[in-house]
Amino acid sequence: MAQQGENALIIVAGAPTTVTNTAIAGIIDEAGKGMHLADIYGAQSGAGSLLDGKLVDLGAQKRKVIEGLRRTPGSVLGGRPRQFEESEHEALINALRENEIGTVFVIGGLPALGVLRSLQNAAQSADYALNTLGIPLSAENEVLAGDHTPGYGSAARFAAGAARDAGFAASSGEEPILVIEYLGAQCGWLAASTALARDSQRTAPHAILVPEKPVDIEQIVDEMRRAYLKYDYVVAVTTQGAKATDDTSLDGQSLLNLLTNRLNLTGRLDKPGTLAQTTQASLARADSDEAYNLGSLAVRLCEDGCSGYLMTVQRDAHADRGDKGYRSIESTVRLDQVPDAPRTLPEEYLNATGTNVTDAFTDWARPLIGGALPEYTSLA
Repeated sequence: MAQQGENALIIVAGAPTTVTNTAIAGIIDEAGKGMHLADIYGAQSGAGSLLDGKLVDLGAQKRKVIEGLRRTPGSVLGGRPRQFEESEHEALINALRENEIGTVFVIGGLPALGVLRSLQNAAQSADYALNTLGIPLSAENEVLAGDHTPGYGSAARFAAGAARDAGFAASSGEEPILVIEYLGAQCGWLAASTALARDSQRTAPHAILVPEKPVDIEQIVDEMRRAYLKYDYVVAVTTQGAKATDDTSLDGQSLLNLLTNRLNLTGRLDKPGTLAQTTQASLARADSDEAYNLGSLAVRLCEDGCSGYLMTVQRDAHADRGDKGYRSIESTVRLDQVPDAPRTLPEEYLNATGTNVTDAFTDWARPLIGGALPEYTSLA
């Protein structure tokens, strides 16, 4: 089937990241180099905007605006995900045809996969030729495609830096217990990245709990008691979905209550929330470059008539080891080969008790955060 529209539409589905706008810029810049795509529209508030007629002409934006996207966190397009019911397919196709849209780029985490599948089903049922291409971006690294998803590196840098700063504050503050809760109902990639806060001077965080591996309550209490006796303060990182082996929650508030009661100490809870996903202050250069390059690759694939693919980042196995030797390669995977379930931390990245991550994880994650964290000093 010949493509039925010369225009393209960008949809953001799900939570934005530090580099979502960067991927949008990559699409717009690459499209401007060729003649395949005419106009590029953006869905103002998620996939439903197509039915609501709320589209913005991205190609009409001034050059200064497009350049500024690479320095702007979050997303200039709303990310409300929407799965289209079969009863909506006719209206959806009519909207695509009315705007002469033959290509749709969907940016985001797991919700983006659902939007892509929904669009494919609608187009297939209507025999409408539509190129669908996905760019997985997720601060939680939740899409099981490629080595990692762009958006994670910058969020991981924030989490590691915040954990280090919080450790310094806890060591000199009035409340000796600090619990930090990161996003992660099903996977603990963000929490795990706080291990990169540790250096020769500071051992915090002293425990990291993730949804992938329940922990024994007595084990975590004992580890935190010993850490407090040794360092005179304790920092524990957890996630929304962390649980004990008896299935009780060990999210931030639950863990704080457990430790303050059992250790008879005061403490506090910090919850960075969505700030970890989007703050520009922690932008990792490699993360930004990868997002931009995936946007560019998606347009090139569109020009070749490809459809039903996700853009992915692979790690160059031939690069030298270490931060400076890290290189990534853009690749693709078919959408039908990517599960809807979240990418979880593999067993080898977690210690036997589930209270910490291993060196294998930190070796994998360290190159993604864009270089060493700031160095601090302390009295000799």
